[in-house]
Amino acid sequence: MRRITLWLLLVATLFGATVVKPQYSIDVEGNVVEFVRRGDLLYIATDAGKLEIYNWQKHQKVKEIRYPQIHDFMGDPMKPKVFGVDLSPKGDTMAVMVQDEGGERILYLYNGQRKTRFLDKNDHIQMREARFVDDNHMLVATMSNEMLYFSINPKKILWRKQLSLSTFSDFQLSEDHTKTASTCESGIVYIVDVKSGKILKTLEGGNKDNVFKVDFKNYKVLACGQDRKAVLYSLGYDTPIIYPTQFLVYAGALNAQATLSAFQYNENNEIAIFDNTTKSEKYRLIGQHSVLNTILFVDDKTLISSSDDNHILIWRLP
Repeated sequence: MRRITLWLLLVATLFGATVVKPQYSIDVEGNVVEFVRRGDLLYIATDAGKLEIYNWQKHQKVKEIRYPQIHDFMGDPMKPKVFGVDLSPKGDTMAVMVQDEGGERILYLYNGQRKTRFLDKNDHIQMREARFVDDNHMLVATMSNEMLYFSINPKKILWRKQLSLSTFSDFQLSEDHTKTASTCESGIVYIVDVKSGKILKTLEGGNKDNVFKVDFKNYKVLACGQDRKAVLYSLGYDTPIIYPTQFLVYAGALNAQATLSAFQYNENNEIAIFDNTTKSEKYRLIGQHSVLNTILFVDDKTLISSSDDNHILIWRLP
């Protein structure tokens, strides 16, 4: 009887949505922390002390960068966690944030064969996330929800802004890199002018708790919340679209035109894809084994996702 009930519930839940399974998987060493895509290449940050670069179309590893072991609080050797990776717009510089001794972080910049420490413990900045604005400027967010705008060469802080007293969660730049959507444990999303640091708008009312991830496309912001809601804000009007879910929403993404929202829907790590015009579920992506941490649209029919394991899944929508 219980199996029949669960089957009926599944049918009711997925009614109207097309079920999609992953086309294939890319498996790396260690757990995936996050990844970014540039064309056919995925730059994958792992917790196994290395960055892996894959051609996701050919299913081939192109390169890996290993980082030296550090020590845990007991003094035992351990592999450092690679917290994040980003590429400059031209693609000739790569930024990689890596765990250092004593809970510190190092931000490395790679330009060709040249590797430099751009930020480390000597800068006294508790880095949480770093992204390129252009080839000579970066935005860095701290754990205390301060945002810093850097010139790379020469290295200089051009502005710094305390967005709020809440702990930082995530930020995402707009496509033209003139604005950023930054969020925190309060559930508020701040739209910030990149060149000046001025807060242009606050988006609130949708999430009442920590927002884990944001995406920013076509003047719309998707906020993925601890309160089991994926909230779609538009910068043009104040009424958000709220998608209730069955579990904490750890990751989400918008397609280029922000006509589709994809986000973790339930504790089985299924990804729901909603049409933002009709507010109806179009697809349910089934096959992720662990809690999601990154989702991205390659185009309207292709997605890539990762979770807290060693699998990156490639999805093709019908």
